Amino acid sequence: MDKCAIEFIARRWWRRAEVWVIAALLIAGGAVLGWQSAYWAMASTQAHQVAEIRAAYDAAITERDQRLDELTRKAESAATKASKAATTATQAADKADEALNRVSP
Repeated sequence: MDKCAIEFIARRWWRRAEVWVIAALLIAGGAVLGWQSAYWAMASTQAHQVAEIRAAYDAAITERDQRLDELTRKAESAATKASKAATTATQAADKADEALNRVSP
């Protein structure tokens, strides 16, 4: 009889231990699943933010390129005008020198 009682008590405690082990495994699995889903959500949010930053960067680069093109055109126009002005000034200086040389002798 004592053996029967001991086996009954052992089975009862073993079942309790099984329940606690199963509960611990379920809690650990839930925690891992929660962590994984949180990590996935964070990675998804970060990827979305990186995409927004890249789009903003591309827009800024496009705008910068347009401004640089406009500045280049203005600089080329100014250089052309300055070259024409220098040519005109050189011609005027030549004519003035020529006029002075005629009067002097």
